[in-house]
Amino acid sequence: SCNFQTAEAVVSTQSTGVMDPAAEFEQMREEAFYSMEGLGRLNPEKLDFYVDYLKFQVEHGFYDGDANLNILKLYQFSPDLITRSSIDNVHLVLVKALMQLPNSDYVFCRAQLSQEMIDDILTKKIESVATLLETCQFPEFWNVIQEEKIFMEMAGFVEAARKFICHVVHLTYKNIEADFLMQLLGPMEDSSEFLQVLADNNWDLDGDSVFVGHKEEMVEQKEIIEKMPIEVVTPILAIR
Repeated sequence: SCNFQTAEAVVSTQSTGVMDPAAEFEQMREEAFYSMEGLGRLNPEKLDFYVDYLKFQVEHGFYDGDANLNILKLYQFSPDLITRSSIDNVHLVLVKALMQLPNSDYVFCRAQLSQEMIDDILTKKIESVATLLETCQFPEFWNVIQEEKIFMEMAGFVEAARKFICHVVHLTYKNIEADFLMQLLGPMEDSSEFLQVLADNNWDLDGDSVFVGHKEEMVEQKEIIEKMPIEVVTPILAIR
């Protein structure tokens, strides 16, 4: 099998005796990249490596969607590789993919599943959680994920969900009530965590309201409206 080690990984290993997770991730990602070239992508002998790589991503909060998708493809094209623990790997792949919203990673991964995998109880739970996110039922989403440890124990899952929710809020609102926004963003330890979300998104808290738009956009829009002459508007209003 291929064995690649970046310069950063070598330095990290020599100085501490233990490879830095970021350097180790880069090394594993490079090995996965070369392993998936051409027909090597469906080499069943590499499955154990991909699974170890997946678990490393889960533990340390990294992500390699192409390598994770390849696990599902190997199960699809080599059903004899499927064992009792395979469904656990499927669940991890799906949740990691769901964390990439609004990107379509989850849709691609789900399309690789066999009917037996789709009918699995936890797979159905993950699907229902994905639906809640995609249909913007955010308060219900937060209630449901409390019931399954795969969501609460997944490194970065809560942060990824909040990032997606902020993306939706920004597309939907210019101003939003602070209390309502807190409900959408889910349980927080204290107000400082909420204020940090606002700061991360460059949103302004003004009393009980949060401004989530861009001031430049408002200025630009105002200029356009003021410069529009009445002789342009009149024919438009006259249209039946």
